[in-house]
Amino acid sequence: MPNAGPMPCMHEAPHTATASFDSGLDFLRFALVCDACGSERRELGALRHRVEARPHINGLAERIARQLALPETIAERIRLAALVRDVGKQLLPAELLDKPGPLSDPEWAEVRRHPELGAGLLGGAAFDDVRGWVIHHHERWDGRGYPFGLSGGEIPLEARVLAVVDAFEAMTSERPYRQAMDHDRACREIWAGAGTQFDIAVVAAFRRAIDRPAAAVRGRDAVRAATAAAA
Repeated sequence: MPNAGPMPCMHEAPHTATASFDSGLDFLRFALVCDACGSERRELGALRHRVEARPHINGLAERIARQLALPETIAERIRLAALVRDVGKQLLPAELLDKPGPLSDPEWAEVRRHPELGAGLLGGAAFDDVRGWVIHHHERWDGRGYPFGLSGGEIPLEARVLAVVDAFEAMTSERPYRQAMDHDRACREIWAGAGTQFDIAVVAAFRRAIDRPAAAVRGRDAVRAATAAAA
């Protein structure tokens, strides 16, 4: 009887999300890879419209990190983390995310799963550091956040940066149930949350970073994009 060869993989093993990232253009491509056979199952192109946060928000995360005197490598990784922090929302029903009115308590409980869902999606060694920041980016300084209710220094500093950036983007973005908040009011809300929702030191760094001339930031990003294109 002829040898039929190895059995085809049924892809029933766990899958890992892999990604390629262009730090200059803030472009992220996700794919699902079967852990058993290593084959790429499909590109997660549907993630793009949710994962690609506004580029200036990703840059803001990096600038806050620099204001905190974090190493260059960490600042760049925080920029990546800002880009992927809400990737877990892709596993939630679209009608829940786009609901035009207030969420019920059970619906909020479902939405609050997204940090853990996102951390689970960011498998592989390339995201070993980012994964921990993503899962904690909705923790609060006063311990009233989620998913674990961590407080103060229990929360990774990088996640504390993401918490401020995430709140600022949420307030200044249009939502199905409300209009975007203007820049100045959103800044005041961030400052008001220092010491309760947010780390005071991170809020101070946010204030310094947000006051930087926009032209200087655009210039830095243009240089980065040109360097990436020439590579």
